[in-house]
Amino acid sequence: MKASVKQALAAILVVLAWSATAMADRPSERETFRSGWAAAERGDQAGIVRAISQLPDYPLTPYLQFELFRQRIDRVPTAVVTQFLARHRDWSFSPALERAWLRSLGENDRFDLLIEHGGESRDVEVRCHLARARIERGQTEGLAEDVLELWLAGRSQPDACDPVFAWWRRQGHLDAEAAWQRFRLTIDAGELRLARYLKRYLPESAQPWADRWLSMASGIPTTLRDARRWSDLEEARNLVSWGLMRLARRDWAMAQDHWEALSGSFDWSESERTPIEREIALFRAVALDGDALSAIDALSESGRDEQMLAWRARAAMAEGEWREVLASIEAMPLREQGRSRWRYWRGRALAELGRPDALIAFSSLSAEADYYGFLAASLMGQSLVICPETIQPDAAIQRRLLRDAEFERVLELFHVGLPWHGRSTWRHLSQRLIAREFEQAALIAAGQGWHHLAITALNQTGRRQAYSWRFPMAAKGTVLAEARRHGVDPALVYGLMRAESAMQADARSSAGAMGLLQLMPTTAQAVARRQGLQWRGAGSLHDPETNVPLGVAHLAELQEEFDGDWVRVAAAYNAGRNAVRRWLDERPALAPDVWIETLPYYETRDYVPRVLAFATIYEWQLERQPGLLPGQVLPGQPAPSGFACPP
Repeated sequence: MKASVKQALAAILVVLAWSATAMADRPSERETFRSGWAAAERGDQAGIVRAISQLPDYPLTPYLQFELFRQRIDRVPTAVVTQFLARHRDWSFSPALERAWLRSLGENDRFDLLIEHGGESRDVEVRCHLARARIERGQTEGLAEDVLELWLAGRSQPDACDPVFAWWRRQGHLDAEAAWQRFRLTIDAGELRLARYLKRYLPESAQPWADRWLSMASGIPTTLRDARRWSDLEEARNLVSWGLMRLARRDWAMAQDHWEALSGSFDWSESERTPIEREIALFRAVALDGDALSAIDALSESGRDEQMLAWRARAAMAEGEWREVLASIEAMPLREQGRSRWRYWRGRALAELGRPDALIAFSSLSAEADYYGFLAASLMGQSLVICPETIQPDAAIQRRLLRDAEFERVLELFHVGLPWHGRSTWRHLSQRLIAREFEQAALIAAGQGWHHLAITALNQTGRRQAYSWRFPMAAKGTVLAEARRHGVDPALVYGLMRAESAMQADARSSAGAMGLLQLMPTTAQAVARRQGLQWRGAGSLHDPETNVPLGVAHLAELQEEFDGDWVRVAAAYNAGRNAVRRWLDERPALAPDVWIETLPYYETRDYVPRVLAFATIYEWQLERQPGLLPGQVLPGQPAPSGFACPP
């Protein structure tokens, strides 16, 4: 038997032995911990105490102690809190407990303790409590500058800041400049109610301009029409510029009309004109207007930055102006030109112009296993290059890891259902382990089914070709069965899943999308109703057995709506079907790769290539021929022929 095979078997036996031992020793402890955690969630402090008393040696008992302290924070002796925090400084709950304790000190006017322990906190509420403590103790040297930093926020600050701001004003520190700065910050943040409140602190001379800013923020077109009668003052130009640039983002044509009317009403300097004209030209290009190129070329040199050159290239490719695509790319910094995106579009432009050096441009790119590399190989009629690497299990390292207290804590946190704390501990662990150790930790996590931990670890250590671990087939039986039932390509399902959640079943986005396929609860409920599937509430979306059937059914609906066009299906999954319908109605018919590159939403423009690249790797995993990429082949080149790893 080869040494590497022996090593792999030894490592597997190590993990199996640990799993068997852990399961033998821990089921009752885990159940007790779960009951204690449930007690914490319902505020049953007696239940927490009972669980703690039954778990004297369990590695997660401090999490129950944390919850007990947090719920009794006003009554826990200072020495107990500080000693507990000192012993658990690097634990995932430590920042939350320290924040709760410091806030409690402030709320209960325990000023001396707060001054002693709160100086390093960056929590805004704690900082305001600390500022009040310093005021009460007469420690005000340098405090005015600290309060100014707290004051300059575009949103409402915690109530704890109110007495501090009141003291600051009484001391004469709130001058016209500070009042105007915060007023403008709230306008920029769209916090108009707060802006109206703050207006009272502005001097009388600034009140008319504050009213104009509020008017502009509430109704830009109307205020821009009124602006034609304003005197030529710097503040007027600043306000008009702000309104025009905001308007350009949602309606460049209307912004252009107002700019034509206002450009002669004021004495604009070049530095004032350029940002306005740049913003209008940018969103003209995003809209793929036919005159976008000339609008960009009319900008001063300072207005033609990297973003503008990228959109010049996109506007040119939408118009079929391939020489201008080349010119745009060649004007970019060399660093930008070297990115795979622009190497691909340079080759694409050369090919459209019939230049023989197109094949040279595509040749080096086609060896890269990403979206643009796969496209380049397809255009050349070559096999798509995937060269997987294997990470050999190391039994000795894995044994050490399984004896490591922090690593054991990660595993236990996932076993008892506290994945947020598990991921936080995993991140801290990653800072301590060397790359080889972290890779072995990834193999153990993958063996437990916690694929997202393995993915993040291998991304961090640079093992990007460890495809079997970076692109696992989570919930494989369910995915394949549901894909077959709905007639959806399982590689696309996995590509979406990998892009959406990185195989994290409990993932939740800032917008509220949940689970492996990141479904919004309202979308999932509507799909369940249309498909006759059981709906068990939003929380069920963290269960793959609920999330996958609903997600695949949703994909099947999009597939039918967009005639099986995977590019549009992926775009609709990210941006919504209405946005994709609007783009199809408003934009010219374009080649699939051009359509993707010119999408107006930057998130969707990056998302679709990522999904297609991931789905292509899953085609390889499923031992399939590649078929999800936009099907284009250069004239005279053969059809692509599967996957290969050149020697």
